[in-house]
Amino acid sequence: MKFPIGIQTFEKLITGGYVYVDKTDLVYKLVSSGEYYFLSRPRRFGKSLLTTTLESYFLGKKELFKGLAIDSLEKDWIEYPVFHIDFSGNKYIQENELESVVNLFLEGYENKYGRNASEVTFGSRFQGVIRRACEKTGKKVVILVDEYDKPLTDTIGSSEVQDANRSVLQSLYGVFKNSDKYIKFTFLTGVTRYGKLGIFSAANNLEDISTSKKYAAICGISENELHSYFDSEIKDFAAEENISVEEMYGLLKTKYDGYHFFPGSEDIYNPFSLLNALKSKTLSNSWFATGTPTYLVRILKKNEPDLSNLENGIAATLESISTFGNGEENIIAALYQSGYLTIKDLNGKFYRLGFPNEEVRDGFIQCLMAEYSGKGGLLDNDLQSLYENIIADDAEGFLLMIKHIIGQIPFENSQPNMMEIHFRNMLYLMIRFTGHDVSVEYPVLGGRIDVFFETDKCAYIIECKRDESAKIALSQIDEKKYAKKISSPQKAVVKIGANFSTKERNLTEWMVK
Repeated sequence: MKFPIGIQTFEKLITGGYVYVDKTDLVYKLVSSGEYYFLSRPRRFGKSLLTTTLESYFLGKKELFKGLAIDSLEKDWIEYPVFHIDFSGNKYIQENELESVVNLFLEGYENKYGRNASEVTFGSRFQGVIRRACEKTGKKVVILVDEYDKPLTDTIGSSEVQDANRSVLQSLYGVFKNSDKYIKFTFLTGVTRYGKLGIFSAANNLEDISTSKKYAAICGISENELHSYFDSEIKDFAAEENISVEEMYGLLKTKYDGYHFFPGSEDIYNPFSLLNALKSKTLSNSWFATGTPTYLVRILKKNEPDLSNLENGIAATLESISTFGNGEENIIAALYQSGYLTIKDLNGKFYRLGFPNEEVRDGFIQCLMAEYSGKGGLLDNDLQSLYENIIADDAEGFLLMIKHIIGQIPFENSQPNMMEIHFRNMLYLMIRFTGHDVSVEYPVLGGRIDVFFETDKCAYIIECKRDESAKIALSQIDEKKYAKKISSPQKAVVKIGANFSTKERNLTEWMVK
């Protein structure tokens, strides 16, 4: 079996004999029921493949679709003039970089359909070439824009360049509305849906299908598709690992499944990681190996959210996860649209968001540990020592190592409350990094334990104080009888009172009982 890893062009995939998970029934439903669409999906999730599938369809390349679902659905196979704009191949962090890319795109189509010298702005040139393409071919045009948002996400934190890029994009996307009579179909993809940056107000006739029940599986691989297309490969994988086929399916599900783009929709696997695993016969973190978007790290470090909530589950409305761009403060939308959180369930009007799978959870923790520390891999030896102390249940040893590690990490915000959140985030990340499930603000009857985690032999209750004393912290554990309220009867309970000093920006004392 040939796996289409890195193949993002439908025609190349089909003619090259690569395996293709047939989504053309959904493609047909899309093109036959509407004209203007937007789809948000995480990176490496098949957006470009979907876009080029639409391109081949609208170019009337019937031979590429032989034997696929759409082959029996479509009867006409009409060729339309297609404008395919792909922003994925460039970085847009320098002034005029976007202008150069847009100019090349326009020049290419103007050479084909003609240009009017009076058209000088990007908007007027685009509108003009759309009209001429329609007049010359006698067919309405199709517009496909891949990674429409990249010129904006590349420039988060650089407002001057972002404003210039936004202006260029608005001039292009604003044409959709004014050229409606010449347009057959328009489809935009991206990772983020920008709201107050004005892109969608310029093209306000786009239907957002990102959380549509009908199109929840239009990208990615469903459970049924996994069994239908890859069962033989999974059997081979299981044989290599000397486990049952059922166990291998379970491992793949835990590692790569769990995405939901509509409450109650079927689970969707990350296609990039899944295909890499099946090809290499290794359960690697391929999606994370391709890098974490820099804009996401910038937002996280700027806003300093309580990271433990990401694992415990976050409540959010559809509105709050659908639009990004409100002063770049909507961290929930950024995490959801980037694929780091997904819909777990729905309670009333509130979604509960959480990590979709093990790859995302573990990779996210490792990435943030490196970013928060600013040390990259320089802390690996210290983290290894922390891990060894924790699995040995050496409380004094791992607390000393936590103090040592935090002492090497700069606190960028000097406000006491922000330093406290930063300390808690680091404490959470360090323990979680060692592979142990850890809860912050762990709820028990009559209160909340600041930090709670378990090893094979012990259950740890950690109460943290800021600018007080370890003795006061330890007393609170006893006063609230936290030890009697946790359900770990076969484990020894270890109570730790700890104090964090905002002056020294570190743990200054602790008591273990």
